[in-house]
Amino acid sequence: MNPLKRWRWWAVLALPVAVIAINSFGPDGWREPVVKLLWLSWTALCVALAHSARKALFDYAHGREAWLKAMQHPVGAGLAFLGLCLVSAVLVLAFTGFARAQPVPQPAQAMAPLVVHEIEQHWPAAPRRSYLGALIEKETCITLAHRSCWSTTARLKTSREEGAGLGQLTRAWRPDGTLRFDALEEARAMAPQALRELNWANVYTRADLGVRAIIVKLRDCHSRFERLGIDDEMARLAFCDAAYNGGLGGVQQDRKLCALTDGCDPAQWFGHVEHHSAKSRTPWQGYGASAFEINRAHVRATVPLEPRRWRYAQWLGV
Repeated sequence: MNPLKRWRWWAVLALPVAVIAINSFGPDGWREPVVKLLWLSWTALCVALAHSARKALFDYAHGREAWLKAMQHPVGAGLAFLGLCLVSAVLVLAFTGFARAQPVPQPAQAMAPLVVHEIEQHWPAAPRRSYLGALIEKETCITLAHRSCWSTTARLKTSREEGAGLGQLTRAWRPDGTLRFDALEEARAMAPQALRELNWANVYTRADLGVRAIIVKLRDCHSRFERLGIDDEMARLAFCDAAYNGGLGGVQQDRKLCALTDGCDPAQWFGHVEHHSAKSRTPWQGYGASAFEINRAHVRATVPLEPRRWRYAQWLGV
């Protein structure tokens, strides 16, 4: 029988692939039910992969024939059929486990109510709330099991800079020891009342203030790009992530460079501004990547639903 005429192939392969493909474009307005549908589609696709793998491993074994003979009560055929079912079940579990990857870290689960509360208090209209979880993971988690993952004590310290807390708020010094910039003070200036208690003495202990500082910085950035006419939420999110990692001035420079390039739309990140930058492409000593590569990799790791945001959709919202 032609496989395309059988409903199971459409149900476990074609339909899930279509849903996953549509999801990759990231349309606006998606909420938790769509995330659940996405994972249902991945599970169905895993069933199809498992079935194909079983057929490849046991091309000489025909489940339909074993089933028909089992109906005639021969013990051997029945056991063979059960064996095929067991192999299929193991393959489904293997593929599903691979697709779902790693779960949300325990510290993130414990902190999720605090994050949701801070969002509701300081930016209830925040788009793509799961991004906040992806950002904190990217900033603090060397691995999902590392002690600094989702910890206020996460710290990056060198002779020239210090990154602190959940958002890795950074201050840096010039070679002569004078302060070059202080992201914590910049955040305080954006919301003096909300962040009046935040300082370098408590940045490693106050999770609420650390989360709030991230929200304030992102809220300010989104407002700036809205005033510039960037209406696409995903584009704004990408621009603001690039700014969070590499500075707002650098993003504006990159947009200007894009505008001077034929076919490049300075209002779009993906496929446009992401490919144009004045940032150095020479690998930094000790990092193994250039400023340009680090900045673009940061956006790819946090803004799309994969590989991180999906983990936090059920805890923070899509």
